[in-house]
Amino acid sequence: MTRWSGRRARTAQARAYARARMPSPRTPWREARYCVVDLELSGLDPRRSEIIAFAALPVEDGRVRLDSAAFGLVRPTRPMAESAIRVHGLRAADLADAPGLAHALDPLLEAMTGRVLVAHHAAVERAFLTRALRWLGVRLRGPVLDTEPLARIWLAERDGEMPRRMTLSDLALACNLPVHSPHTATGDALTTAQLFLVAVSQLDARRPETLRSLCRARTRLADIEAHWPPRREGLPPG
Repeated sequence: MTRWSGRRARTAQARAYARARMPSPRTPWREARYCVVDLELSGLDPRRSEIIAFAALPVEDGRVRLDSAAFGLVRPTRPMAESAIRVHGLRAADLADAPGLAHALDPLLEAMTGRVLVAHHAAVERAFLTRALRWLGVRLRGPVLDTEPLARIWLAERDGEMPRRMTLSDLALACNLPVHSPHTATGDALTTAQLFLVAVSQLDARRPETLRSLCRARTRLADIEAHWPPRREGLPPG
């Protein structure tokens, strides 16, 4: 038994997720299929906290597929941090009748199967999904694209100024996009999906984007910051 086989049997959906073919890194961004994911959590420590709600929005051909959206609640096994409840408004009583992790995540796995994941501040979603899927006996597939650096790269190119780190809502407003029900899984997933499509479409209009180039967004942003402000031609530095 490998360490990825888990302590419990895989579900049929977990097996389908593990077998699905993923797109090549050379794929032009618009030809790939995506799944925008937002998680609501019982706390911020992936070793002790849990996923309590999720939303997943498929994106195909540069469009959000609202007709294929997935949403679910997950019954936690541990008490939730009060600070987390104040953010997302989900109490233990609201989750008492929700399924446990092993069954609750099947709709999310179905939405993610064969798709490149997209999230805002993706390190958080990646950490929690990695642990949750490991418990189900599968490995998180492929990269997780991060709308935070992608949107900031676009704003830097659009405005000629290096934007500061911002919340999802602030970045959406800076890109002239609506903000949908902040701190809810469905609302944040929709805001993230719109931010992803606008930022990547604008970046692609300047230089063709592939999955590989989108995966390098954090490195690209660091390079821009390291050389900011741009040196004007014909003038010496300093």
